[in-house]
Amino acid sequence: MKFGGNIVYCRTFQEVEKATSQIFKLLEAKKRELGRAVLGLDIEYKPTFKRGAPLNKASVMQICGDMTHSYVLHIFHSGIPDSLKCLLEDSSSTKVGVGIHNDARKVFRDHRVSVSSVQDLSDLANQKLAGVSKRWSLASLVETLTGEHLSKSKKIRLGNWEAEFLSEPQLKYAATDAFASWHLYEVLNSMTDLSESQKQH
Repeated sequence: MKFGGNIVYCRTFQEVEKATSQIFKLLEAKKRELGRAVLGLDIEYKPTFKRGAPLNKASVMQICGDMTHSYVLHIFHSGIPDSLKCLLEDSSSTKVGVGIHNDARKVFRDHRVSVSSVQDLSDLANQKLAGVSKRWSLASLVETLTGEHLSKSKKIRLGNWEAEFLSEPQLKYAATDAFASWHLYEVLNSMTDLSESQKQH
């Protein structure tokens, strides 16, 4: 799976503010059209390779709410403007991802910002899919639900997310993760709950 839309890379305070404004407009349009608003959300941080060393702060946040734009916010450089804080704390939009509760906790620990209304795609998948409940990875969910392959290059994932500028492969990786989360939610949301389908038989 690859994200085919526009990757919006923001690394300054002003760029993140502008992107946040665009995301708010998208959410308002989605609420009018569908009565709901959903964002795929993920974070990246530079790994620590020393045992016992504290984790580095979340340095990249990627957000996607449709097929056209995926926002890669380099918060290591920009910080978190009040507008982005409001977006993350806004309970009227659902933020989705695999392991998103852990991401939300890390964002709060690192930046003192609460991420409201989060839904883990692994839990949602277990509601919708037959069989034993399991802990899904983003890649395994993509393959199961779409038949596509999601590249999770270790070299990129464990790269330097605190670099002055992110590389093209890093941008594509980050943008695709957020898009995949949003897209998987849309797929899962269109499916009947397993419990509901069992009641009908």
